[in-house]
Amino acid sequence: MKTEPGAKTQPEGRPVMSDTVWDNLGVGFGCLACAAIAHQVREEWRTPPPSSVSLWFVGGFFFIYLFWFLYGVRFGRRGIWLPNAIAVVLQLVFAVILLAKR
Repeated sequence: MKTEPGAKTQPEGRPVMSDTVWDNLGVGFGCLACAAIAHQVREEWRTPPPSSVSLWFVGGFFFIYLFWFLYGVRFGRRGIWLPNAIAVVLQLVFAVILLAKR
């Protein structure tokens, strides 16, 4: 595989993907994961009480997503902070729905 002169390459000679490509992939795959969370939130909203989901479960994931959001902000990585910011909001909505079902 030929590369442009001066382009970054791996030891095997393959071109290195740019940070922009990695960030775009992170946003894309992160949004797919958020779509799965949003589907779960929607289903929880539509089903009658009681819920089978633990508030501890939702809260635990809230803090995990919050950590990765802050990590992404700290290092300026859009592919990390953007999907995790969306996930934090979804987890808050999920928690509100669970509390409303009590």
